[in-house]
Amino acid sequence: MYGPPPDPRQLLAPVELVDVPLAYLGSLVVGLSLSALSALRRLPEVLRGFLFILGQTIVLTMPLAWYLDRYVYGAFPTIDKEGSLLFYLDGVHVRMLLHPWLSMADPAAHLIGVHTGHLWVTAFFDLFLSPTGAFNAQALLYPALAWWACYLLLRDLCGHNRTAIVLAFAWGMGLHVFRDLNWYTIEKAAIFWLALYMWALYRAWARAPVVRPPAAGLPRGRLRETGPWPWISALLFALMTWNNLYLGMVGAVMGGMALAGSVGAAVLSWRHRRSPDPERQARHHQAAARARNLGLACAAAVLAVSPLVLMQWMLLHGGPSLGDPDRFLWERAALDSFTLVPFSWNRLEPWRALNMVAVGLALFGAWARRRDPRVRYAIATGLVLFALSLGPQLLPGLPNPLYMATRALVPGFWRIAKPEVFFHGTWLLMCAVAALQLQHAVPRPRTLGALYLVFVFFWLLMVRTHPAYPGMTQPIETHLRPDWQQRVFR
Repeated sequence: MYGPPPDPRQLLAPVELVDVPLAYLGSLVVGLSLSALSALRRLPEVLRGFLFILGQTIVLTMPLAWYLDRYVYGAFPTIDKEGSLLFYLDGVHVRMLLHPWLSMADPAAHLIGVHTGHLWVTAFFDLFLSPTGAFNAQALLYPALAWWACYLLLRDLCGHNRTAIVLAFAWGMGLHVFRDLNWYTIEKAAIFWLALYMWALYRAWARAPVVRPPAAGLPRGRLRETGPWPWISALLFALMTWNNLYLGMVGAVMGGMALAGSVGAAVLSWRHRRSPDPERQARHHQAAARARNLGLACAAAVLAVSPLVLMQWMLLHGGPSLGDPDRFLWERAALDSFTLVPFSWNRLEPWRALNMVAVGLALFGAWARRRDPRVRYAIATGLVLFALSLGPQLLPGLPNPLYMATRALVPGFWRIAKPEVFFHGTWLLMCAVAALQLQHAVPRPRTLGALYLVFVFFWLLMVRTHPAYPGMTQPIETHLRPDWQQRVFR
């Protein structure tokens, strides 16, 4: 089974094309109209990209936009989605923000953890929609935002707008996102935070001002310019962690690997700092500036996220227990992972969860562009994240030394119940390499337009028709059971 069995209370909504053709027609008109607005050249290019992406998302997910405040997108009730709605209505996010120390004794806080930021997003949409509509609004926006955030990253990487939009589609509109929207809590689909954080981190690296030596006119002791991107990336990292602690751990690996690579490049170029060759000396100063910027970004991220880390540590070490760490390891982490035998991404077929054209471009680009430091970073970091996504076992009966070592060294890592989330980082980096390769292989815009149509066709074939793709269900009245604590804690 791809997900949990349907609840006996679940009632399917009549939203097939033959049932409600006008809903599909209305969604189509709205979506195409938004996409058409992207042709207005007076608008900023980034905004034009977002309008095109949002319009296409409305079309591809129709009739979700038409029934935003009427039905539930995906299966309902499920344990995760029903619980998320009930805890939102119970106000756990308000209690944790206004009274953090009192929340140490709050059973709901112990169950959810520190990452309640997504409930505040729900509260925002709840201002003008019903609670169900607030979750549906996120279900519509999160794939579009993931597509758009990945587009921002790939646009900076390859320098081409259309190439970025086409390859970002593969990451943002993946089957895994829609499977999470179908059965699980809404923050699991908010992977856009990861691409947005990496975009800011990449800008902190790529736009680092070159620090010239004192002999060139820079007084010693002067506060050197860093630009805003180290601080923006730190803010995004904190927001990402507050919304989804698992994605925060993925971002921590990606940021840490970026810093290690930049420091290594600066150390290797150290011998050229006084070289008579101006070009070699400039390369050293550029490497040092990039390492400094990433060091500032990572240090600021640690400071920004430290209150969340402290609170999560206190939640783990006080109050009721969610279970034995070994049970988390073998009853949850070992099951919700990327497995080699059978070959699946958390029970999803990789050839349907991933775009095979993007995979091919990434594999070829990893070899063809191996001298590019960005590609070398993507290969090294992608392999680390992939190894972590395998969970506690490389193969049945064969332990995963990297995962077990991380579990032993990182406090609270035992609480990771879904190591498969690390593969989102690997897949993002594969799309980045694919974009670099595609830009060199297919420079003509018309060819890219045809490729996008091919991607959409196979998305409809592989994703929209998959059993894990969400349908729509009727909302039902539900209440938080008085004995829920006894059912959860041990």
